[in-house]
Amino acid sequence: MHRARIVCRLTFALFAFLLCGALSAHQSSKENSAGQHPYADAPSLKICLRLSDDSPFSGLANLHVVSGQGSELPGETTDSEGEAILPNLAAGSYSVEASAPGFVSVKQTVEIKLGRGIETLFLIMRPDAFPDNSSIGLFGAANENAAFHIPPGVDAVVPKVWPGVSCDLPVVLRGVGERITQLVSNLEKFSATEHIEHYGVDKKGMLHSRETRSFEYLVLVSQNPVQGFQLDEYRNGSTDPSQFPAGIATNALPAMALIFHPLMMSEFNFSCEGLGRWAGRPAWQIRFEQRQDRQNRIRYYKIQGNYYPVALKGRAWIDAATYQMLRLETDLIRPVSQIDLTYERLSIEYGEVQFHSRALRLWLPATAELYWERHGRRYYRRHSFRNFKVFVVDTNQKFQQPKESYSFTNASDRDVPGVLIVTPISGSKFNAVSIAFIVPAGRSVFKTIGTGKDVDIPSDLVGSAKYVYKGTEGEVKVDASLAAESTLEVVSDPSP
Repeated sequence: MHRARIVCRLTFALFAFLLCGALSAHQSSKENSAGQHPYADAPSLKICLRLSDDSPFSGLANLHVVSGQGSELPGETTDSEGEAILPNLAAGSYSVEASAPGFVSVKQTVEIKLGRGIETLFLIMRPDAFPDNSSIGLFGAANENAAFHIPPGVDAVVPKVWPGVSCDLPVVLRGVGERITQLVSNLEKFSATEHIEHYGVDKKGMLHSRETRSFEYLVLVSQNPVQGFQLDEYRNGSTDPSQFPAGIATNALPAMALIFHPLMMSEFNFSCEGLGRWAGRPAWQIRFEQRQDRQNRIRYYKIQGNYYPVALKGRAWIDAATYQMLRLETDLIRPVSQIDLTYERLSIEYGEVQFHSRALRLWLPATAELYWERHGRRYYRRHSFRNFKVFVVDTNQKFQQPKESYSFTNASDRDVPGVLIVTPISGSKFNAVSIAFIVPAGRSVFKTIGTGKDVDIPSDLVGSAKYVYKGTEGEVKVDASLAAESTLEVVSDPSP
């Protein structure tokens, strides 16, 4: 066994995070050394594709520019989304037409004159009419003592798509992957007000026993070298699952979009069902299914310290104009017999959140609905989020662990079990607290300290702590954030 003793004289840790930039790509100036645009001496035409809200159009688009003599002219894309430039044009009239799947083609004529430098033309892309897609499986209205509509499975009903429109799956996956990458780099900490409605569902399909909860919801997003991402959630400052109705916690809903992150895509098979529509927006309809030959890292159930991975299949609607995630639905590939989980249906709706203080727009979960059956019991739960806030600090600052807590970071590629024993100071009326838990591979676990928290001892009455884990020295890194002095002993036990 290896023993290490650490004397802790740590002040309160401050939450901090890194914000790498705005969600949309910033515009490159393309200026020369003299500070002028390289095409400033000759007539040029810059074409900007926009949506009705003036945001850039980033989807698949065809742009045709024809001179008055009937010649089609090539353009050059810029570093800004939805923009192209045609340099060194002769004076005259030009016809410009832009088209995109699911959008009304727009055509306009522009006059290019000598000595005018760059002429900028803005074209507004508007959604086209679309066949009704009311066949999409939605949850019914949730009212106590009312019949509950269980939506059909992902494969039971395939929503309608636009006839005759082909889908370039690699381009769509690359586009949404860039958006999710930007989201992770921009959003390393946010808070919101979360409201939960929870119902039991009886054998007749009636909702009953309504319970509600409201939380101040805090999310920390970080990356690690083993699993790629880590999501830490706090509700009213605690991670205690007993806060939830029925003592069943539904965590990591914001992480579901990571299915489409480039680091996670290889774990799923994707197919494009065509161009659909969601919330009035043309959207690429993508079906996905977890690969059986890859590690399942996206969803699991944690019961009495044990982890049970859940293999998923599902469908997502990706905005055809921006590649933002609009909606995500998941089903079980198969029941999970070890925990008697026979059914689970999850749907998440995403909405644009404008953070005015940072001129930042992010697409985050607005609502999430979950229906599941386990041990013959059925439940329905709805989450809704509002009052989003992001927190911005200098870019050289890093995350720190929550104040009044112990942190355990697993640097290995396997789950590590261990036990934390916290002893109060001599003469205290509080008893020692022993917590057995597993630190998942490549992830961190926090155990908060204080009355009603993981370690149910006031932080100023903690005398010492000892953490013993099954593994080799250095596999789990342990730290403490306490206002008062205490000791922390870490013991690694490599024996089987």
